[in-house]
Amino acid sequence: MIDTAQLAAMKKKVHRHIDREKLLRLVCDLVNIPSPTGSESACADYIAGRFRAAGIKVLSQALEESRANAIGIIKGGGDGPCLMLNGHMDTSYVGDEQYLPDMPGYKPQAVVDGEWIYGLGVYNMKGSLAAFIHAAEALRSAGVELAGDLLIACVAGEIEKAQVGRFQGALYRGGGCGTWYAITHGAVADFAVVGEPSGMTLMRAHGGYVWTRITLVGDPMHTIYGTARNNTINNMMKVMRALQQWGDEYEKRRAYLGMPAHVTLSAIEGGWPYRCSRVPVACTLYVDTRLMPGQEPLEVRREIETVIADLRRNDPDLRELHLDMDIFMNQWGSECPPEEFIFRAVSEAHRETVGAPVRVTAIPFASDAGELTAHGIPALNYGATGRLRTFQAEERPGNLARDWNPQQGEHASIGDILQATKVYVNLILNVCTRTRAELGLAAGKRRKRRQAGKDARRGRA
Repeated sequence: MIDTAQLAAMKKKVHRHIDREKLLRLVCDLVNIPSPTGSESACADYIAGRFRAAGIKVLSQALEESRANAIGIIKGGGDGPCLMLNGHMDTSYVGDEQYLPDMPGYKPQAVVDGEWIYGLGVYNMKGSLAAFIHAAEALRSAGVELAGDLLIACVAGEIEKAQVGRFQGALYRGGGCGTWYAITHGAVADFAVVGEPSGMTLMRAHGGYVWTRITLVGDPMHTIYGTARNNTINNMMKVMRALQQWGDEYEKRRAYLGMPAHVTLSAIEGGWPYRCSRVPVACTLYVDTRLMPGQEPLEVRREIETVIADLRRNDPDLRELHLDMDIFMNQWGSECPPEEFIFRAVSEAHRETVGAPVRVTAIPFASDAGELTAHGIPALNYGATGRLRTFQAEERPGNLARDWNPQQGEHASIGDILQATKVYVNLILNVCTRTRAELGLAAGKRRKRRQAGKDARRGRA
């Protein structure tokens, strides 16, 4: 057991090894390695090399050809807790998609402009990955000994993507598959912090999603025999209007902690573009429904089924068409209640580093915290990135315009990444220099506390 003075001296020693220029080069290196979903191996190899150079144990995890996780482990004395810092390497885009803005924030090439870095992935979320890695390197350089283990999980396949229809292959296999693989192949922990772009706020809860595919199928016929009544696209427009009306009500009814449960008509396909002289024999609609913590995907499916059943009951044109509906992707939301140890630990690390209380937020984008929580690892998000260089929206919890602007593309503040690195160092030392007994982390007690929190949130306590 170390006392307060010893811990303070240890922090000062480690902080002396945090280097702004080394951190900046690390961020740029990560951005300059293209790592779209399905092609993360090169980035994983680079990170594993950094780990080995720093004397950090590497747990090799190859998911499939061209895909790998990079897991770094600093072993402690054996009687302390295991803390995971988790972040994804895959980027939101490849960078050459049609209609994607042609600007630095959408390209896998780092551009430094004063205190800001532009480049694909720097916001989501290579800025936080760099902060994790450099914090671990500083610990090793300082030669400090930990009681518990530190696990840096740099994972593939987090981006919200799914294989569907003709879109097959590794590029479309995302949605938490990297973290799922990590924690089912040895990368387990007592609790975790995910570095999603929270703007250095404590993101206590986040949403999930349900992706639904709805297809209308009619009879193939020449357009000279077609009418609006037997046209699948026209009839799908009726379905779209009904779903949007339901979605507007669902968004408000399902809102949680200030997070709106958006329903979005995300994509539509219909007909044969190469043969416009045919009435579209089929039309398919894709719908994204945000899922709130504690909510099940089947609840969404059943609500949509009810909307469509009511619509078809009153519309003979729709009844005559074959309709097929299925969920093709879903991911749960999650929440970390204030009574969880990791919630208190991140709050304290932020306060002592920044000199002010951390702001607590909830944002409905999906996060690997959902996968971690589902596997019994309490998790929340606290990320280095998320603050914009310029924005006009009012800053308040739940306001997504505050921390993302598609007209600017991905960018991050160097100062924020540096400060977050210091927060992560303080968090690691506050947690991993103590024993599990000191922290009151007996497994049985933690399970009971987590279940009590779940019961309270679901109104059963």
